[in-house]
Order: sequence, then structure tokens, then C-alpha cells
Amino acid sequence: MIITILAFIFVISLLIVAHEFGHFIMAKWFGVQVLSFAIGYGPKLFSFYWGETELSIRLLPLGGFVKMGGMEGNVIEGYEESNIPPEKRFDHKPLWQRSLIVAAGPIMNIILSIVLLFIVFSIAGIPAGNLKVQEVVPGGPADRAGISAGDIILAVNGKDASNLDEVVNIISSHPGEEIILTVKRGEEEIRIKVIPEWSETEGRALIQVVFGIENKKLNPFSTLFYSARTTISWFVITAVGLLYIILGKIPAEMAGPLGIAQIAGQAAQLGFLNLLMFSAIVSVSLAFFNLLPIPILDGGYLLLFLYEKIRGKPLEPEKVGWVYLIGIILIFSLAIFVTYQDIMRIVTGR
Repeated sequence: MIITILAFIFVISLLIVAHEFGHFIMAKWFGVQVLSFAIGYGPKLFSFYWGETELSIRLLPLGGFVKMGGMEGNVIEGYEESNIPPEKRFDHKPLWQRSLIVAAGPIMNIILSIVLLFIVFSIAGIPAGNLKVQEVVPGGPADRAGISAGDIILAVNGKDASNLDEVVNIISSHPGEEIILTVKRGEEEIRIKVIPEWSETEGRALIQVVFGIENKKLNPFSTLFYSARTTISWFVITAVGLLYIILGKIPAEMAGPLGIAQIAGQAAQLGFLNLLMFSAIVSVSLAFFNLLPIPILDGGYLLLFLYEKIRGKPLEPEKVGWVYLIGIILIFSLAIFVTYQDIMRIVTGR
């Protein structure tokens, strides 16, 4: 339980700090007065001032915010909008600058994912596609045949062994029959004869080894490129997944805070690199979610800016209030839905 809580706080804090720092640094770059940079919501646990900005850590680690002068909905105790010089107000900045300030949060989450993956792939390597024997069961068919942990399986009965399912099917379909594994051990390529044995428990023939995927290390530039490509792929997969959910092709399975905490705990138990990998995945999901055109999300602001660009003037303040209310209702409804799913997964053990 403690590992799960600590892992959840680590993941959420890392993602929130990166996201809000994106807004913060871009706002400062364009000369907008940043009044508050907070991690979490609710009562302040700790706060101090850095220049004109109050930095704070709050009780509930489920989000964060950056409050800027002249941005709708930003009311700070002790501050009057009239006290903020026009040149430091968000709403007095050109449309393109406001758009970049808003988009900087999701962009920073994309960058964070690339950085985390770069760290993971630099240490552990990237999947090379070859099957690697991770573990050999003592006394089993593979052990008796001379297969060792660390061997790379190149072929089974002359067929390429890059597809794990095909390898398993070949082994399963030859109970009591000799098969030939082409194995790379160090720099040497050898052939090993092994006879799969039928397992009543599994209902298929086995050679009793644990397969994994061989990893290889690349130079830093190639690793960075692979990390960026993987991040972009995840972003596209997330978008396609949402489209399939909308079209009813796949069930609406999403994880909320409870689900994220549960998976973060499991990832942490497998090692710190697995936790970083999970953080990278969630960071991409957070970037995509925040870009959805829902009012109060970054994507909602960008949609209003697009409306302003087309119309030539911003939406009237009273209408903006109604738009934000709709966004709050949508987000609150989504929060209830994903929390319900999280609880059902925990209760049913799925």
C-alpha cells in the first residue's frame, strides 16, 4: 500500500510539475505576470514567493495550476486586476502568444515523455525483436538439451523466431517430437535439439523456459530519436483509441486516479525503470486529454482562441462563463465515470 501511494504521488507530481512549468515558463517568456504556481489543490501545505510568483504545495495531489494576471477565472487574494500593468496581462497579449502559453503545458508533457523514455532506453536498451531466454526451468526439456539463460533464439525448425506466438505454436504442436532451435550464444551460432513435453496444467507442450525480448543499446542520438518516435506513436494510438470508443468499436475503458495509483504501484514493484516507463505513458495521455476541446482544459482555451481568430473578437464574458460551466459539468461527469470504473476493477479484481 505504501509503495502504491508513494509511486502515485511520484507519477502525478512529476507530470503536474512538467505540465504547469510549461505554462509558467512560456508566460514568463512573453512577459505575463504569473501570480501563483501551485502543485495540488486545497489548503496550502507549504508556500513561498519567488519574485512576483507564489509557489505552493497543496493538500490534494490531484492536479495543479498556474494563475496569470488577466486570465479568465484567476482570482488571487490580495491582488486586484487593476494593479497589474496592461503589458503584463495575459488578455492583453497577442493571440499567438496566448495560444503558445496554453499549448506549452501539453507540449511539456510530450517532452517529459521523450526524456523519460530516453533515460529508460539508455539504461535498459530498446527491444531488438529477437527472443531471449530469460530463465530455464531446472530439469526441464530445455535444461536437459543444454539451453541456457541468455541464449538468443534465432529460428525454430528453420523458421524465423522473431514472432513469439509462432514460436510457441511450433513448440506446442510437437509434443514428444524433436525440434531444432537455432541459438546465438555470445558470438557463436549453434543448433540444439529439444523435445517438448506435454503439460497437463497448461494443456500444451512446453520446453519450460521463460522467453523475453532481447534489448540492444544505441548511440544517444538514435536513442533520442527512438524515444521521440515511441512518444508520437503512443499519442496517435491514444487518439485512435478515443475515436474507436466514440464509434462504439471498443468499450470505454479508462483509468482515473485510483486506477493510475494501482498500476503505478505495480510498476514500482517491478523496478524504477518500469515506473519511469509508466510515467511516460501517462504523460502522453495527459497531454492528449488536455488538448481535447473541452472548456477549462487547454484544448478548450485553444478552441476559444480559434473562435476569436475567425470572428475577429473574443467571446462575450457572460457567454464564456456558460461555456466554462459546461466544461466543468463534462469533466465532473467524466471523473465520476472513471472513478466508478476504477472501483469496479478493484472490487472485481480485473
